[in-house]
Amino acid sequence: MTKKELRQQIKQLKAMTPVAVREVEASMVFNTIKAMPVWQQAQHILCYWSLPDELPTHESVNQWLADGKDIYLPRVKGDDLEIVPYHGSQSLDDNNKFHIGEPVGEPVDASCLELIIVPAVALDGKRNRLGRGKGFYDRLLSTCDCPTIGVVCDFQLVDEVPVEPHDHPLDCIVTSDTVIADSEKQALFARL
Repeated sequence: MTKKELRQQIKQLKAMTPVAVREVEASMVFNTIKAMPVWQQAQHILCYWSLPDELPTHESVNQWLADGKDIYLPRVKGDDLEIVPYHGSQSLDDNNKFHIGEPVGEPVDASCLELIIVPAVALDGKRNRLGRGKGFYDRLLSTCDCPTIGVVCDFQLVDEVPVEPHDHPLDCIVTSDTVIADSEKQALFARL
């Protein structure tokens, strides 16, 4: 299956999955992540402000901020993602090319990040990620040296994601039913 075909298949499955189901799965996914040593040890965390068809993050991101974590969100600049501190939903602006809620403010260097939570269209058991096709996260992840976790609904975990040389595998993937981690980094992702 090509990337385009897989994106289309997942799009159809998303359309058939009620928002309430995705919200329940998101709660389970993020509770699993919060129980991991990598989460407990990280202070500076990059997440994403979810689009309507992505695993919902809004509630979790706001809770993490309230819990004292330093949360960052991506902002598209040209072909790359800038990393910008998140200070609450009032600090978001969707007046951009993709109409995505993006944080306003000065970007920071990605080297400050201690954990990156990555959205995906699909993930597979080898921790390969299929994104939307623009390569934003692949470019970002190629410059970062911190743990990465891909998150999706269960139906987005597929047998195989087509991989190209520029694609960047993740350290761990989490769905409501599954955790698959790099064998060399399993201790970071074990539930406490």
